[in-house]
Amino acid sequence: MKYQDQELLDALAVDFILGAMKGAARKRFQRLMMASPNVRQTVWRWEQHLNPLAESLPATMPDKAVWQRIQQRLGWVAAAPPTTAPARTGKYWLALATAASLLLAVVMLRPLLLSPLPQDIAVIQTSDAKAWWLVSKAKNMLRVKATSAVTDDIAHDYELWMLPADGQAPISLGLLPQQGERALSWPAAANGIAIAALAVSLEPPGGSTTGAPTGPVLFTAEIVTL
Repeated sequence: MKYQDQELLDALAVDFILGAMKGAARKRFQRLMMASPNVRQTVWRWEQHLNPLAESLPATMPDKAVWQRIQQRLGWVAAAPPTTAPARTGKYWLALATAASLLLAVVMLRPLLLSPLPQDIAVIQTSDAKAWWLVSKAKNMLRVKATSAVTDDIAHDYELWMLPADGQAPISLGLLPQQGERALSWPAAANGIAIAALAVSLEPPGGSTTGAPTGPVLFTAEIVTL
């Protein structure tokens, strides 16, 4: 595929940000983001255009049945026995998507609202919206919380990376917990650099020894400021 075609790259970046890109295609694009400064810059630029549009959408509270399905999909409650599915109208899926965003915001903001400091937050999640890690940054500290969805892997570590918006090489932020919470110091090398996104790679125990991702890129996530 001709990723040097900027018009095509713009279209792919929009699909990636809006969640329309799924499965193997999304994983390929995540790897491309790690390798290409131009791709990272393109994604970051489109995020600046699209985020204000998302913020302008009115909040919609779903009914109890929809809310229950959202919590099950995110892994917060046990799945209910299968039943006959109702007709899936556009209005239903719009409510489901909106409520999922609301639930993730509630989960992230609950421990953060007590702090008067500006904070950056990110939800690292799968393509089907199941959250694996909740990340918050205040000053020079990161706090990362693993959810029950994280797959324990004793043979590997999950490493968190910052993707600079100016196209510089990814900067390691440390290893992610597979259970519980972990505090990470923000590296001096990342100070003053605009963030295009966060990324997670699968690495050998102890993390990458090269200063760059060596394993597959599993996730990327946008970071936003509160």
